Amino acid sequence: MKTISNSKLLLLLLIAGIGVQTSTNAQELELISESAWVWSAAVQNKKGKTDSLVFAKLSQIEVGSPVVLSQVPRAERSLLRMGYFSKTGEVKYYRIANRNRLVPAFNLTDATANFAEASMAFEAGSNEYNGLVRVQLMNIAGTARDFSLAGENSKNYRSAEISYKEPFVFGLNGSLKLYGEFVECDSIRQRNADLKYIHNLSWEWKYGIGGGYKNDKLFSSLLLSYDNRDKVPLAFRGLFTEMSAEFSEFVAAGLNGAYYQPFSKNWTLLLAAKGFGMLPPKDYAREDLFLIGGKNDFIGLTPRSIRTRAYGLNEMDFQWHGLEKSALHIFGQNGIYRNRAPFRGWEHILTYGLGWEQGISNASLAIYYALLHGAQPMDGLLNLSLRIGF
Repeated sequence: MKTISNSKLLLLLLIAGIGVQTSTNAQELELISESAWVWSAAVQNKKGKTDSLVFAKLSQIEVGSPVVLSQVPRAERSLLRMGYFSKTGEVKYYRIANRNRLVPAFNLTDATANFAEASMAFEAGSNEYNGLVRVQLMNIAGTARDFSLAGENSKNYRSAEISYKEPFVFGLNGSLKLYGEFVECDSIRQRNADLKYIHNLSWEWKYGIGGGYKNDKLFSSLLLSYDNRDKVPLAFRGLFTEMSAEFSEFVAAGLNGAYYQPFSKNWTLLLAAKGFGMLPPKDYAREDLFLIGGKNDFIGLTPRSIRTRAYGLNEMDFQWHGLEKSALHIFGQNGIYRNRAPFRGWEHILTYGLGWEQGISNASLAIYYALLHGAQPMDGLLNLSLRIGF
């Protein structure tokens, strides 16, 4: 095989006498000749632990389909969002001699995908704490299988959870995900299980359908999401949105999204919003309600400290990515949640604070300090998280 650069690819196609239609983006080509160039299987430029057939499937570049160069950056971003790979250079192309086939070779190396995590949140104002321990195995033996085991503990809350993902089930471009958890909150014990099929419609779009058993009730679920962020974690640009719903004796539905907009080489602005509710609007049993608080929603509240049937929030986060594998956060968050009986109406939560994430070799450290509006400066919530790869 012979390697060719992006700049020479168009010339090569023209010399070969193949009709080419170009758009305003020089990287977008559509081959319209009967003898059009077609894709060969995508590969890693430097072979890693991922099986070659698995990598080709993960790229979602269809073997034998016409060459469209705009597919390559979309495939690359999709691969980087999985957490399996790190980018080391630009994509290279190889031409198979005497055949109209191009091989996209991605300069992606194996990321540290297996890790152990320990985190602690401490709220000085109430003297409450929350601890979490997690073990995550990703891309097990290069097969794109994932496994996670976690436990969480606080004054009124304990939980244990397990998840497993099986890719390419039934030979389709999707995966089967099994999730189970045991929760004890305010002396109420719950055992929940969820089985979901998630199918990739494209590099950005996916849907999920599933069902399970939660709070002594059978339920079914639907999911639709769009994601074109450049990478995960420490995204710098792009959009993520997700709509989800669960159906049982009631409907629990919601929408959340995050948009990253760079405004300089090192600075980006994250605009995020989230809203969830239960229908019809009425008083529900305590165990059926949403359990909120912590980094995933209300960052200024002790994790898993509030029960509610409806909540919403928006967030603005200025991020500085001036150092490798790092991010400085300056954020503010505004949200509301519905009070439970005997109280009525909505509770307003305004939070602001600072955060820092830093990757060091195969480990990462995250520190956040969030302060509720009106609280004393030393009465905020401190969250420390340490992840060690192996």
